[in-house]
Amino acid sequence: MRFKHAVLPLALALGVCGARAAETPTMTVASVADLASLFEGEFTTLPDRGGATPAPPQVLYNLAKRVRVPALGQEVVYAEQHEKAPDGPMLWQRLYAFELDHDLGLIVMKPYSFGNGQQLAGAYSDPTPLAKLEPAALKPQADGCIVLWHRSEAGFDGVLKPGSCKDAPAAPKAAAQSAAGAPAITVTKTDYTEQPQGGSQTPIVFRRIH
Repeated sequence: MRFKHAVLPLALALGVCGARAAETPTMTVASVADLASLFEGEFTTLPDRGGATPAPPQVLYNLAKRVRVPALGQEVVYAEQHEKAPDGPMLWQRLYAFELDHDLGLIVMKPYSFGNGQQLAGAYSDPTPLAKLEPAALKPQADGCIVLWHRSEAGFDGVLKPGSCKDAPAAPKAAAQSAAGAPAITVTKTDYTEQPQGGSQTPIVFRRIH
């Protein structure tokens, strides 16, 4: 995912998303697994060749796999982002931990960084190197957005947790307005879409390849 800029008290987050969460199906442990599975695979911003949409100026590829990292919980996804091609220059690596917040009734997705990135390159296809990952090496992504998820008709919708990153709403009023509008990110079986952030006007669509 593009969100890399990463909290207010839990009560504030509840105020932001409570009304929306109340209108959606109850989140369960199975819901967490369902959401994590939708991020697993290979995605690109390059449009389907059969369509009329032109290629974006920067073509990105996100490669991700659910992995076992007990220090981060039961549902964890390792992700790499490359440009130009799946094996092109790597822009970043990340671990995403998914956890059900019973109080909010939402799924919380938190990004983590690690110090030995080069040793873990390619872990989406061979997660064996992750066994060497020491818990002490895992750090919450300093500028990473925390995303709060709920089910939608086609998959899941996510909003940025207030105060978790520079793109997230900082005040309760702004947060409520954000929650009432389009979600910051949506994910389905075929793609995920990131809404404009930081002054951009164009959503970024990552199309599933595999």
